[in-house]
Amino acid sequence: MVLAQISQSIMQTGVWFNSKNKITAGLVFAFLLLAGSLYTVNYYSSGLQVGMRSFNFGSSQFLKSQQHAVNELVQFIHTEEPENIEAFYNHIKVVERLKQGRDLLVSESGDREEIIEYLHLGNNEPHGVTELVRLYDFFSHTEIVQQLISLWQQTDQKVVDVQLLANEVSEASGYNELTQESRQEYLIRIYTLSNEITELDQKFFSNLTLAGIMIDRIVNRVNLAAIIVFVLLLGLFTWMQLRTVRKWNEKISESEKKFKVVLNNSQDVIYQMDLETGKYVYMSPSAENMLGYNIERMKEGGADFMLKITHPEDLKRMEEQVESYSSDDLEQRLSDDTQFRVRKKNGEYIWANNKRTLLRDVNGNPKYIIGNVRDISERKKYVDALDQSLKDKEMLLSEIHHRVKNNLSIVSSLIELQKGARDEITEADLKDIQDRIKSIALVHEKLYQAETLADVDLSVYIEDLLMMIKSALGSKQKDVDIVSDLDAILIDNKKAVPVGLLINELVNNCYKYAFLDKESGEIHISLKKKNQDIVLKVEDNGAGLPANFEEKSKASLGMTLVRAFTRQLNGDLDFKSDHGAKFTIRFEVPDKNGEK
Repeated sequence: MVLAQISQSIMQTGVWFNSKNKITAGLVFAFLLLAGSLYTVNYYSSGLQVGMRSFNFGSSQFLKSQQHAVNELVQFIHTEEPENIEAFYNHIKVVERLKQGRDLLVSESGDREEIIEYLHLGNNEPHGVTELVRLYDFFSHTEIVQQLISLWQQTDQKVVDVQLLANEVSEASGYNELTQESRQEYLIRIYTLSNEITELDQKFFSNLTLAGIMIDRIVNRVNLAAIIVFVLLLGLFTWMQLRTVRKWNEKISESEKKFKVVLNNSQDVIYQMDLETGKYVYMSPSAENMLGYNIERMKEGGADFMLKITHPEDLKRMEEQVESYSSDDLEQRLSDDTQFRVRKKNGEYIWANNKRTLLRDVNGNPKYIIGNVRDISERKKYVDALDQSLKDKEMLLSEIHHRVKNNLSIVSSLIELQKGARDEITEADLKDIQDRIKSIALVHEKLYQAETLADVDLSVYIEDLLMMIKSALGSKQKDVDIVSDLDAILIDNKKAVPVGLLINELVNNCYKYAFLDKESGEIHISLKKKNQDIVLKVEDNGAGLPANFEEKSKASLGMTLVRAFTRQLNGDLDFKSDHGAKFTIRFEVPDKNGEK
């Protein structure tokens, strides 16, 4: 079309028919001839380049299928998974398809349409395959192309050997005859064939490069103008690429700065350890803040230095971790976080959590361990506190049945004692029983409100118990004050019940008998801890104890209960009359209980 437009333009100007302008006409003709030649050369050179690309694509597909087939066969030898051997044969089918197309190509009687069908793979367009056939027709007689075909055929034979070996391996697997020794033997044979194929591939691509150079020279010599344009375009492209690269470098530099800021300000320790030397290639500055040691000292000391400052109880486990760095399943081992204690420079131990991942080199071999170490001391304390709380709850739940059973037994015994003290149960007797049961219930109420669920604060418990008694027994006709002096003492819940019942009996007796002839009075309750003993005193300023109180008290239900509860505490009871009645109970408390 371009040539037609040029000719039409020349015809319109009349230059072609002007005899005086023969030189011009010759130049125009030469220009037309050159333009036609450039067009023809561009057309065929473009076709040659398309064919060359198609040839490269087919070659890469051929080599890629070989490599994938070898890889799948190696995986099958290791795992004997049917998917691997199936994938192997699928890759071999691609190789065989390309081989059939090539055999047709080199045969003189090959059908070109059939060749195109066999060589058309994936993104390789049919037009590219057509140009490939044309490329072969142009250069099939050259030595370089013949060498390429020869190398391809030799590679085919090696692929056949691999396929035969795969059949042998598959058969052995089917009969469960794959032993460790046979696996090793098959792997050696595979690697030998793979190396031979790789060597042929290298020769093939070397010759392919020479073929490309040959074609490029042909195109360059006949298409100088196109090369000049190409160079100009290449220069423009290079300039644009350099500008793009510069922008990308600026972005990368900015990203690196941001990354360094993040690392430098992170509370966690980020590190990179060389598996070969055991030393740290990189360690973030936060390591010095976390542990206090010089960062260069830690990097140079590597894993050995960290083992030296590891807590003795964690040392053996961490040594096993370091020894596992040379194991084959290292990547799987690193998938689990490691928690251990490490000693800071000031001698304090902290809990650390180490999250790691494996970094491999270009050959796929383990090279570095990238890790993130976080101080989890506070979290560990919180978890330990939760565990202890859970244990306390479990202990309490396990004892609830026993505790309830014992307390019901106490209630039953109190009722039996009350029945035995009188022929008939009066309302007052039932009131006494009710008060005793309430004192037991109050222990459980305080127990469930406590933080430990195991101990009761006697001072709080007694204050509430006294308020309950005063509310129940207080009289508008008599003004009786209760004065308490109580130390804050934690006591086992099992001992709190008899203490409460003791106070209930003694204070009730004060209300009933101490102020019969008085309009007012005071009851003093004292609870003190002296060394390992607890001293409980209940006193009043009333009429005092009657004569022969000790003999008379043996028949009293209230004093019988007081003596029984004192024995439950393994304590001593003392009473006297001195400007009122005075009762003193002394009992021992184990070391685990103490003041708040």
